[in-house]
Amino acid sequence: MRGRGPSRPATVGYAVLLGMSAVFSAGSLALGAVVVAAAAVPGVKAALAEAGAHRHSWARGLLEAVPHSEPLAQAAPDYAFSVLNLAIAAMLLASRAQNWPIRLLTIAMVASAGAFNLQANAGAVAVQAAGALPVGNLPQRLLSGVAYVTYLLGLLLFPRGRLRRPGSDLRKILVAVGVSALMLVGEEAGLISKSIGTVLFFGFLVPVVVLAALARRQTRPGTTMEQRSQVRMLFALLATVFAIVAALGLVTLLALRFPGAYWPPATIVDPTPRGSGESGEPTALLFWFARFASAAIAAAVLVATRRTGLWNAEQVLSLALTTTLVVALVGGGFVVVEGMLVASIISGILGGFVLVTALATALEALSFLPVHVRAERLVDRLLYGTRPTPYSVLAGLAALSRLTPRDAPDLARVAEAIARSLGATSCRLTVVRPGLPDRSYSWIEDGTDPGTEYLVEVPVCHGEERIGSIAVDRGAVVGMYAERRRLMMNIADSLGVVIQANRAGFELERQLRTAVAHAEDIAASRRRAVAEMDSERRRIERDLHDGAQHRLVALRLALGLVQHRVATAQFDQARNQLDDMPGQIETVEAVLADTVTGVSTLLLSERGLAAALELELSGGHPPVTLDFGGLDADHRFPADVEAAVYFCCLESVSNAHKHAPGAAVAVRLTKVAERLCFTVRDDGPGYDLGAEPGSSGRGLRNVQARMSAVGGRLEISSRLGAGTTVEGSIPLSADGSGPASRDATVLLGPHPGQC
Repeated sequence: MRGRGPSRPATVGYAVLLGMSAVFSAGSLALGAVVVAAAAVPGVKAALAEAGAHRHSWARGLLEAVPHSEPLAQAAPDYAFSVLNLAIAAMLLASRAQNWPIRLLTIAMVASAGAFNLQANAGAVAVQAAGALPVGNLPQRLLSGVAYVTYLLGLLLFPRGRLRRPGSDLRKILVAVGVSALMLVGEEAGLISKSIGTVLFFGFLVPVVVLAALARRQTRPGTTMEQRSQVRMLFALLATVFAIVAALGLVTLLALRFPGAYWPPATIVDPTPRGSGESGEPTALLFWFARFASAAIAAAVLVATRRTGLWNAEQVLSLALTTTLVVALVGGGFVVVEGMLVASIISGILGGFVLVTALATALEALSFLPVHVRAERLVDRLLYGTRPTPYSVLAGLAALSRLTPRDAPDLARVAEAIARSLGATSCRLTVVRPGLPDRSYSWIEDGTDPGTEYLVEVPVCHGEERIGSIAVDRGAVVGMYAERRRLMMNIADSLGVVIQANRAGFELERQLRTAVAHAEDIAASRRRAVAEMDSERRRIERDLHDGAQHRLVALRLALGLVQHRVATAQFDQARNQLDDMPGQIETVEAVLADTVTGVSTLLLSERGLAAALELELSGGHPPVTLDFGGLDADHRFPADVEAAVYFCCLESVSNAHKHAPGAAVAVRLTKVAERLCFTVRDDGPGYDLGAEPGSSGRGLRNVQARMSAVGGRLEISSRLGAGTTVEGSIPLSADGSGPASRDATVLLGPHPGQC
């Protein structure tokens, strides 16, 4: 029976044993039905007598079995329970979970239908009297033995379903065989009848033996949450069965001990060889409940193997066990108190009887609430073990929440502490981080795998905002107490401050990383600006040295020559020389203006951005189209902003004339949403931006440096055959007095602009 599935010999043995049990049960039930019909219907008995007169051995056997028949009123429920056993066997056989507990219980239900039916014994007597089988009552004994062994062994192997540990599983097999042998020996020796044996086995031996085996299996390492729930479900049902049988047994004993105080106990006719025959036994309630319990326990195992509704079934059985204990204790106490008082004090006096009944009722009513509370505690401890109180869990959580300003909430440690406090096998804390993926902190007990479908999740809120969640395995929060069901909500409320502190730490860390990255960008921009300024300074110095200085020196020499000619009375030559002076001065002025281009311009400072662009670009060829988007000609912007836009537009137009001669060029200047935007577009041949990535000349670097200095954004897009477009924007403050920020970005490629 090792491995993933049963071996072929085991499967063949299972099929053979199931078939033999079905044949023996069906045969004994059918013959027993004929016998009870002969006992209850005169016509059937007459027909059998006539057939027996013609030497039909079966007819004679059936007639001889009539004295061993049950009354018809008793045979009807007996056969009803047998049919119930066969129906449950069919459902077990059709179940998808064909493990060994299911297979063994299938055999047990089929065998129980014939083994524990008192009328089926009459069928066995008929077979023996007819001489069909020379083995006497052996088939019926074998059927009982198979029912005992398979029923008990199937419950002992539940829920794992296969043999894994040879030593432990061998003990289970020996226990099942030993208990079954004890029952068979007791019936064969005449110590117990079939009805008493049924009550002892299903009402006492099965609950006691299986409960002892399940007691430590609920917390055994390596078991899954589903297996633990299955164990608790069977445990609750067996405990309920035992409590009901004990209460019914107490009532039966009191009825026999004090016949004057109670109604006569219901009797059952046991026609088996070791039964009481026509006299009857006062065990009817116990016997019928034992028959019902045999089917109910098997049905509970079938329900436990179905994952759908498993948790609800566990809760129902837990409540049923609590209710049973309360009814057994309160009702049993009422019966005992009333019976003892009536029997020993004032039995036989009607008024006294009413008084004692009222007194017993009052005592039980006063004891109902304390009994109910203690029954809940007992059931919770039996099913779920000893667990901490909600107060201790919340107190431990509060201790974890007291963090010093230098500490950070370690949610991994919090998750482990919550799991250990609740007795959970797993705990997961999830933090919702704005703008970032959620982060989870999990703790799982070694050797367990609860699975996500067995987690109970509760949201954690801070005010009205959901900031995270907490999830633990279902076994940690299920139970009989209402406080247990509210505990998760209280824990979630207590975790709000802790998780919010964790989120604040994340936000501070994120802002710090952003600030560091922004500082690096600023430092890089400053380094670029310094480098560009240094390069510009060297260029100006070089141009002044090579161009303007030479012309200034020539102008000085010319002035010196004029002075010499005036001193020597060469006035005509001096006059001619002075006439040439304005042209030389204009040349020096032009050289100086060209040298300092990109740093400042007098026209821009005097007339403003729109007027300067119009005067500078309107007279070119081909003409440049200007559109100021409704801006007034005298509208002014900060000097650094106007200078940056002015020189960027001049450089872009110059590049268009240089690389696309003859192409139409358009310049647009607008103000949109506190941003100064400009666009320079030409309809030239364009170029491929990806062909030479990263390549840029001095002009583009100058433009980049100017836009970076004022926190502007520049986008260049071009495509072969579609011209080139340069778009830029500079953020302004709310009143338009200056740049709003310093987040310079230069993009190459077709990106959507902000204007």
